[in-house]
Amino acid sequence: MPPFKPSVLSIVLLLMAPPAGAEVPVLPEQGWSREQKTWALNLAIVGGATAYGVAVWDWGESSFGTQSEGWFGRDTEHGGADKLGHAYTGTAATALSAALYRRWGYDDAEAARLGALGGLLLTTTVELGDGFSPEHGFSWEDQVVNLAGVGLEYLRQRHPSWRERIQFRWEYWPSPAVRRGRHQDIFTDYSGSRWLLAFPLNAWGGRDSALRWIELQAGYGSRGFAERDRDFFDRPRRHPFIGVGLHLPLALERLGAGPATRRWFEYIQIPGTALPLPP
Repeated sequence: MPPFKPSVLSIVLLLMAPPAGAEVPVLPEQGWSREQKTWALNLAIVGGATAYGVAVWDWGESSFGTQSEGWFGRDTEHGGADKLGHAYTGTAATALSAALYRRWGYDDAEAARLGALGGLLLTTTVELGDGFSPEHGFSWEDQVVNLAGVGLEYLRQRHPSWRERIQFRWEYWPSPAVRRGRHQDIFTDYSGSRWLLAFPLNAWGGRDSALRWIELQAGYGSRGFAERDRDFFDRPRRHPFIGVGLHLPLALERLGAGPATRRWFEYIQIPGTALPLPP
């Protein structure tokens, strides 16, 4: 199925929102209550995704069907990279929703729970809608990774120690097809993307040593699976990796950057700031 792509606006709103645990001033009620805003947000998630799916993905043009897409095999459409894209969408949607709920005056526990509901509503609506598309179909594999992305971000939002210890990031460098103008959508440019889990050592007992600047990473990407990539890669390849990297949020904190700036790097990995092992 086509991945549901988090918009640039959504990511910007997420990064502008107050971090978990921050003191958020609750303004006097003007207009809608926070409960009304909650209902409106959830209805907008379902309604907006449905309208987009009907208009763009041909939802409703077939009876409900399922398909097995596989996982990370070499015979899958994208080598499994699309699965991590699904998980990342669940993570981003949960984080954005939780940030909005904190801004509306919910405490951290309520915001984490309602944020997970928002992430689950979005990803499940898209997957169910695909079940009514003649080209796609409901995929249990996609739904499993949707749940994994939502669940991981719920733990991070609910428990500050988890948020410090593990971060799920997307790294992107345009593939040759994008650089040559053959493809414009960076969110489906799998040959330019990889996703990783980062484990900052300053949150794992290294806070008072030089290790605080280092993080361990484990991730995955694929190259050359799309037809548009065939002129640039000799064959499709899958790239699981482990590595070490610079913990940019700490570096930026020492340089005086505020929480909103540092939050970028909980979700985005900058190319060139980590070294895969082996290279």
